[in-house]
Amino acid sequence: MEDLTSQVNDSSQITSFEFPIMEQKLTVAQECFRKSIVIVGLCLNLIVIVVVSCSRQLRYPRHIFWAVISFFECVFLIKCALEVAVIAYHNQLACQILVILAPVDYSVLLLTLSLAGLDRYLAIVRYEWYKKRVTNCSVIAVISVLSALSIFVITIPFWTGYKSIYTCTNNLTHMNWILIWDLFLGIVGVVLHFMIYMESKTLIKHYVPNYRQESITVRFVNSTARQPGINSISGSSCRFGIN
Repeated sequence: MEDLTSQVNDSSQITSFEFPIMEQKLTVAQECFRKSIVIVGLCLNLIVIVVVSCSRQLRYPRHIFWAVISFFECVFLIKCALEVAVIAYHNQLACQILVILAPVDYSVLLLTLSLAGLDRYLAIVRYEWYKKRVTNCSVIAVISVLSALSIFVITIPFWTGYKSIYTCTNNLTHMNWILIWDLFLGIVGVVLHFMIYMESKTLIKHYVPNYRQESITVRFVNSTARQPGINSISGSSCRFGIN
């Protein structure tokens, strides 16, 4: 009877596109591998955050972006640790937090990466405007507003009552829409980096038009008029080359 009830519950979850998180399985090797990735990743990203925060020479918009990216990567790794805790130890509280973080963290990370690419692109094509207008405070404000807006929109099903965190399930329809948004952000990031490459290549060709030149030889010969007290240069030669 219990088996029949569980089968009915599973079928109802499948028809409603609800994926139960706790029913996933992890081997010991997979669990150890995920834990090691989380520990190493957290340590490396925390080093980046500490270095950027403590060094005055790195307090520029581009470095602020990398510090924020490292922060959201830490959030992503914490979500991975929560997933391991939910699957391995069936922790209900961790599962509720995971249900909220699962659709949010990667989207915000991709959004920040796209903003970092836009920052580098503007620094190349609009340098004077960028130098006057883009500051650390403005970068932090833009990231905060857009991240908060993304979290607000993505979590609409939870605070409207359409979906509950207490079921400890991920709605596949909701996740598919978020994955489409993530794909769009990924494409935007790739396009921005390609544009950065093309603009950088154009600038290099513009400012260094004759980068490759033939070597120039300069030869010093004996002087016919020798002044006393000055050593003459005899038979010496010097070769200058522009690589």
